[in-house]
Amino acid sequence: MDFQDTENILKMNKVVKSILGWLIYLAILAALVWGTPKGLAFVLKTKYPMASITSGSMWPALKTGDMVFIKGIENKDEIKVGDIIVYKNPLGFTIHRVIEINENIIITKGDANNVSDAPVKFEEIIGKTLDFNNKPIRIPYLGQISILFNFSHKNS
Repeated sequence: MDFQDTENILKMNKVVKSILGWLIYLAILAALVWGTPKGLAFVLKTKYPMASITSGSMWPALKTGDMVFIKGIENKDEIKVGDIIVYKNPLGFTIHRVIEINENIIITKGDANNVSDAPVKFEEIIGKTLDFNNKPIRIPYLGQISILFNFSHKNS
């Protein structure tokens, strides 16, 4: 084997290592993108562990583009006035604050809204925001990615 062959083998090894490095990086990234929501769903006990804030109705507590974490609830005793809950509606999900609890329904209202929402049945509730020091845990701007993807997906 001459010098040229050795040099070609070294170049080929470098290319293979580079490709393998990128493949490993992409595999880790894919595992994080897929695994993080699955892990959070398990830990937070809900199928929907994260949500993007798509309107200003909860300003100033939550801002458009925030990502929030949702904790599943097992019974209505876990909900109290002042909690921010997530519930299903015909257009998707609503994330608003509980202002009244009755025997079979909950009344919510966005902090920035002037009127309360239509009553919500307990079975429509997905969960409530995960809080720290009585404030929802939120990641500013991270929800913009989901909002952008959903908007472009709906219009395609």
